[in-house]
Amino acid sequence: MTEEERKIRIRDVTDVLELIGNRWRGPILSYLCESPRRFSELKDTLGSITPRILIKELRYLEMNKMVYSEKSTIAGNSVVYGLTEHGESIEPVIVAIHNWAKEHRKLILNKE
Repeated sequence: MTEEERKIRIRDVTDVLELIGNRWRGPILSYLCESPRRFSELKDTLGSITPRILIKELRYLEMNKMVYSEKSTIAGNSVVYGLTEHGESIEPVIVAIHNWAKEHRKLILNKE
């Protein structure tokens, strides 16, 4: 690998971790990989996240073209969030992180 390729690789990894490495963004994206969700569903599933922080993170993900929002026609005034086409492309990364985490957890828990 050339020095230029190494710098590009490091930059790309940094960019992805900036996007999904935050405490809440990865879990939000992971949950939205299943299907679009109402704000209240996201809040309830994520547990300790405050509404203010959830809104902030959803706006960040919208700004980065990962998530869309739309008024629900079914549930009154609620807003539904889902992955954009670009956002859906993160699913293999989320699955890979999940699989790696399971193996890592096994390794650490079995290590005495």
